Amino acid sequence: MKVSEIGFGCWAIGGTSYGPTKDEDSLLALETAWNAGVNFFDTADTYGHGHSEELLARFLKGKPRDKVVLASKVGWDFYHGGSKKNFSPDYIEFACEQSLKRLGVETLDLYQLHNPKLELIQQGEVWGVLEKLKTSGKIRYIGVSIHREEEGLAVMEDGCVDTLQLVFNLIEQDHAERVFPAAKENDIGILAREPLACGLLSGKYSPEHQFLKTDHRNRWTQEKRTLDYEKIERLRAILATDRLSMVQAALEYILQFDAVSTVIPGAKTKEQVLENLKATLDPKLRIQEADHLRGMYQREEIFSKRIG
Repeated sequence: MKVSEIGFGCWAIGGTSYGPTKDEDSLLALETAWNAGVNFFDTADTYGHGHSEELLARFLKGKPRDKVVLASKVGWDFYHGGSKKNFSPDYIEFACEQSLKRLGVETLDLYQLHNPKLELIQQGEVWGVLEKLKTSGKIRYIGVSIHREEEGLAVMEDGCVDTLQLVFNLIEQDHAERVFPAAKENDIGILAREPLACGLLSGKYSPEHQFLKTDHRNRWTQEKRTLDYEKIERLRAILATDRLSMVQAALEYILQFDAVSTVIPGAKTKEQVLENLKATLDPKLRIQEADHLRGMYQREEIFSKRIG
């Protein structure tokens, strides 16, 4: 698959995890991205309990299907009361059919397990149903979204997976040490998610900012937020320039890693899309700045600390 190096993460437009949204704003954001050359759109059935996929279906009308690379995920069962992890073969087949219906397409370009546990990955039984969906033409490629390094390394042992989606940004770079080289060796594409650290690197939020109860960031402890802001302030010292914004620097930095196939920042508005796209349309991060940022991450103890 040929994908744009800046993609479109569709979690926020689901409307239930990053504060309120307006569908007309979301659709304009999608159109803006498409018109600027973005062809990779990453969603999940659980984003807005299907609403993100439904918005993508509206956006896709009239678009050449073979020019759009469409990715979704499976694993959070919200169909049977509440929301819980479910990776049973029957459920995966059922959920895939539901996603295809909502999206109005016959085939998903990429279908990803949505943050499975290490034990499930190591058991390997789940690959059978994904290969079945692939053989039947329901999906083209298989991916896994992970959190931890050991999960990413385990995924690559079976040889069944085409892509790996993981958290990677200026304050979370652990995967660069072992997962990135392994992915290159195994010819597995890397999708870098949360490249702006769920918005913290946008500069819009102070350490005292109170997120809405419906915003997933509301669960962050004050201790975690204080630590993350301390890290960001150290990064700002290197990027104390009007030449480029923190958003642009954060996205360009990730693209310096040749293991990364695409970066998928979220966006709820046209303006956010245009800001994200500066990283690829008008790059300004200097090599020495990127080297300094990487060196700081590797040297300073604060960046090895994790809370939540």
